[in-house]
Amino acid sequence: MDPLERVKPHKDTTYFLMLAARERGHDVFYIDPSALHLRHDQAWASAINVDVIDDPDHPFEVLSTEIVSLATMDVVWIRTDPPFDRGYFYVTLLLDCLPDRVQIINRPSTVRDWNEKLAALRYPHFTPHTLVSRRAVDIQEFLSAHERITIKPVDGHGGKGIIFLDHSLSAEDQQSGIEQATRSGRHWVVVQEYLPAARDGDKRILLLDGQPLGAILRVHAEDVELNNLDQGGRAISAGLDDKDQEICDAISKDLVAHGVRFAGIDVIGGMLIEVNITSPTGLREMSDFDGIKYHHKVIEGLER
Repeated sequence: MDPLERVKPHKDTTYFLMLAARERGHDVFYIDPSALHLRHDQAWASAINVDVIDDPDHPFEVLSTEIVSLATMDVVWIRTDPPFDRGYFYVTLLLDCLPDRVQIINRPSTVRDWNEKLAALRYPHFTPHTLVSRRAVDIQEFLSAHERITIKPVDGHGGKGIIFLDHSLSAEDQQSGIEQATRSGRHWVVVQEYLPAARDGDKRILLLDGQPLGAILRVHAEDVELNNLDQGGRAISAGLDDKDQEICDAISKDLVAHGVRFAGIDVIGGMLIEVNITSPTGLREMSDFDGIKYHHKVIEGLER
């Protein structure tokens, strides 16, 4: 995972899962990705054994630092935040060396293969009209066919780099926005028709072993268009409607078959936008709203 000192206990899903594991009697080890290494074909790491405390001012206490074989672990969880860069890629290759008896969440090969924005296109009948390109001419043609569009980097995260274009802009401003988003044609972007339902928020649905645990609705801050908690947005309570359940049912078997134990999907107006499998968040907020210890439900699922 990312450094312990960057954890925000009031909202951090990774910390919340670690807390549940400790409360259920498990040993919890923190590993910085740079500490992972192979000894021939065996994965080892310098690991920090931590006590996890339900105290926002003192969330962790270091118990010891050990060199451990990851093959001795019951569960190895990849919870490093995106972007999925070269270092992240190599971590998944090293974790491929673990024996089958170790649960890895989520399966390293799937983390490599499922780009979180492109994975939604595995279910095209649930997604808005989409273009993936880095050519300005393609994007300009797509904009001409839609009243408004959303452009986001194919490897973006946390709402960074997302822009909106519509026909009210001058041709010069449209072209400038496209050049900025694609870095003058050097960077692939996902272009989608704008969904008016986004004004009301986007729904994050968390799934365990293909089954939905629950949901939150993320709404934008005042004078901000992005419904992203990292961009000043806030979470409010939400449930699943029939369309949400239909999407969950459609992707459930695929998630299980590809070793995706814990996932977060983003839905706007009944349309699937992203399938998050690196470090989906929202568990803490969902638990607070519903009064349910979802973090214990997740760890209990792994124990089974």
